[in-house]
Amino acid sequence: MNWFGSAMTRQRRSQFQQNAIFPGRFRGRLSSLLVFACCLVGLFFMPDLTAGEQKDPTAPRLIVRDVSVFLVSAHGKKLNDAALFRSTTPGYMLSRRLSADASESDQPAPLGLITFEGPPVKDIDVLVEFPSGRFLSHWPTARIQSKRIYWRAQNLSKENTLSMQIPESHWLSHLQTADRLFVKGIDKCERFILYDVELNHTPRITLSHTKDGFQIQNQEAFPLKNVTVVQPTDKKTDWRLATVDLVPSPEKTEKKPVAKPTEAASTKKGDPLSDESLTKKAKVEQAKEKAKQLAALGNKLKEVGVLPSVSVPAAKAAEKSATPSLRKAPPVDVPFQSAAPLSREQVLAEWEKKLETLDLGQPEITHVLKILGQHAFREDQATIVYCMDESYLDKILPLEITPFPDVVRRTAIVILLDADPALLKRIDQLIVQLGDPKWEKRNEAQKKLEEYGKAAQVQLQKATKNKDLEIVFRAEQILEKIK
Repeated sequence: MNWFGSAMTRQRRSQFQQNAIFPGRFRGRLSSLLVFACCLVGLFFMPDLTAGEQKDPTAPRLIVRDVSVFLVSAHGKKLNDAALFRSTTPGYMLSRRLSADASESDQPAPLGLITFEGPPVKDIDVLVEFPSGRFLSHWPTARIQSKRIYWRAQNLSKENTLSMQIPESHWLSHLQTADRLFVKGIDKCERFILYDVELNHTPRITLSHTKDGFQIQNQEAFPLKNVTVVQPTDKKTDWRLATVDLVPSPEKTEKKPVAKPTEAASTKKGDPLSDESLTKKAKVEQAKEKAKQLAALGNKLKEVGVLPSVSVPAAKAAEKSATPSLRKAPPVDVPFQSAAPLSREQVLAEWEKKLETLDLGQPEITHVLKILGQHAFREDQATIVYCMDESYLDKILPLEITPFPDVVRRTAIVILLDADPALLKRIDQLIVQLGDPKWEKRNEAQKKLEEYGKAAQVQLQKATKNKDLEIVFRAEQILEKIK
């Protein structure tokens, strides 16, 4: 009975499991059909998820504008060299530059400017790097980390209280009243970010005069955009303006490696046991032996200190791998914009139109025009003003903002000095003036040559061999100050 009862129990359990399997399978298939139906309903009736992730085009956007103005000499090696101009920022904006005299404290000077426009944002980080250079000033205060300036956890707001008030007469005062967001850090609040950096850069731009304007030869690795040349006239209030939209960079060419001639190709085949072959072989062995003896003698002399050590190149020129080089770029004509000369205000109005096309607002345009008006108009030489290529700007001065804003506009304006060939004639005249009978004339020429700096260095070195001892004495003084 026990065996029969257990058998009946097993049979009932087996039938129960079989009956339970089919409803389970049916339920699984039914759930799959329901999931598939929901997916179909979602495709037809639910909104597009991809379109939902996109921002409303009518919503306000956060626009960041970074505007830099650089001053550089054609004979220099740095953008915004500390020796080119003095600081005119307010005293609380500490600067490593020498401060300008009281009479020049209100003159605009090249500075980088960052502004914010759009909706308020909390906790935003701004990082400016300079891989090959050094910082000289910045405001508001930020953390300095090696080759970077870091404004951490800044809050952007439409209403706030300024930490410091710039006098209305100062050339930077318009930025505090501009329609831009306030930048509030831990302890400082301002309506902008300013920075002054000195960057390593050697200009490779040549200017020459033509009948109808100028020619520019660009050997930089990047193109020059919105190029203008400002030439002074006999009338100090008038200028001639030459313009061109683009001066391209030189094309890159690949150097083909020079194949080293093999010994088999350089020597003729012949009988190795002939008298001629044996004689050549003996001479080669003697030459090798003499070379070893001379090398051993040279090493002993170097150890004693009689001969200086000379560094040996790692590879010969013929064995070097192929490296890209820049092909010499042809000169580009830059014609005068008009036959009639223009006033300073008219020239600045032309630049204002170009800056508007770069999507700069009025506060940024005013900032740039003030600096151009101070440094781009020279009475003794033509100056070149151009927009730096943005890819090169990102290389020498990277900017990182977190979280990333909706729009970032970066513009760098370069003012190139001392490229005018006519400047050399002017320097020669000043060197002659160093020997003028009147002390005032001699002193005036010396101060002017000191301002030219390295642009006059070559001609001043030649002047140290002049027959006039007064010219020699003053030329040596100027060279000592330049160094």
